[in-house]
This record gives sequence, structure tokens and C-alpha cells, in this order.
Amino acid sequence: MFGKKPSSEPSQSQPPNQSQSLSNVSLTGGMVQLGQAGGNLQQNQSGDLQTQQQGITATEVVTLLEQLEAAIKAASLSSAQQEELLDYLRPAKREAAKETPQKELVGQNLKQVSETMKTLKDTTEAGKSLWQTGAEIFKTVAPWIGVAAAFFGF
Repeated sequence: MFGKKPSSEPSQSQPPNQSQSLSNVSLTGGMVQLGQAGGNLQQNQSGDLQTQQQGITATEVVTLLEQLEAAIKAASLSSAQQEELLDYLRPAKREAAKETPQKELVGQNLKQVSETMKTLKDTTEAGKSLWQTGAEIFKTVAPWIGVAAAFFGF
């Protein structure tokens, strides 16, 4: 009665333009929910918060380190370069497999692995590919150790 009547012409009743974007997002052990609506929006999200806060398990860390070990062995590096990487990786893997691992020790050994891999990335073609594999693993393992990914030189 007092309001303006909406136009019945389709060209004038177009929905408003809306958009959302996320970029450079890294999420470990958590949930994200996004929503967008022109009118009313109701969203519900549920999950086990305790599980989300724990992140990955020691068993998963060991599996990731085994994958990194396999990648090192498969890389076209000299035997001396491979051994240097494995000399730090193997103790980290052994410690992570313990019932109550010393995460700081795992972190220090993996830091040595990342530093060596970073040098190889800059000096060899095989090192570039290996660095990409290692970087993903380090980013995943970092929260378990209790450090930021920057700890590994990212």
C-alpha cells in the first residue's frame, strides 16, 4: 500500500551481482563454511572440535616421512646427497614412530632435511622436484610438531 511495487519486467528484476573468493588458504584439521545469499541465509556446521584441533596423528606423520624417504631414494641425486638427506630423515621418522615422540627432535631433524633440500633445489634439477614434494609434507607435519611452516624455510 505504501511501498513501491516491484517491476514485473524481467530486465529490471535481475539479482544483484555477488561473489566470493579464497586464495592462498591452508587448512589443517579444521572446517570452513562459506555462504552467500541475496536475502536470508542460514547455515549450520558441525564437527568434532577435539579431532579438528589434534590435526594429524603420529602414525600419519610416519607415513608422510616414509613417502619423503621414497621420493629421496627415487630422485636423481648423487648417493652422497641422498645419504645426507636420509641421515637426518631416518632419525626423525624413528622418533615420530615412538609411543611418546619428542616432537622437538623430529622438528630439528626435519629442519636439517629441509635446509639440505633447499640447497639442492637451487643447484640441481632433481632437487627442484624433490623440494616440491618435501614442501607439501613439511607443511602438513609442521602443526603436529607445533611449529609454523616458516620453520622449514617457506
